[in-house]
Amino acid sequence: MSVGWDTTERDDGYVVELSGELDISSAANVESRLMELEKREPQRLFLDLTRVSFIDSTGLSMIINADGRARKSDRRLTIVSGDGVPRRILRTVGLEDRLDVVAELPTAGA
Repeated sequence: MSVGWDTTERDDGYVVELSGELDISSAANVESRLMELEKREPQRLFLDLTRVSFIDSTGLSMIINADGRARKSDRRLTIVSGDGVPRRILRTVGLEDRLDVVAELPTAGA
């Protein structure tokens, strides 16, 4: 299964909503697309994983890399995890407290 991608622009940045599986077969493509979006220099990126059903180590690495690029560029990357699989995975590997992870997409400007 491939990963679905939907982008929405907001006043405070972009929301990237992924669906499906974030794994070795999709992570590189997602990272490339994120890097293209980052060239627009948004103040904030929201990576919405609420509809993601699986994340492997390659997907986790892609998330960590995106967070590192955001910090280096003085931007914010917020991971929207929901309460399902993505949240459990991020919690299990210790990333829930290290990254900016929220359960629901904040309203614009929050």
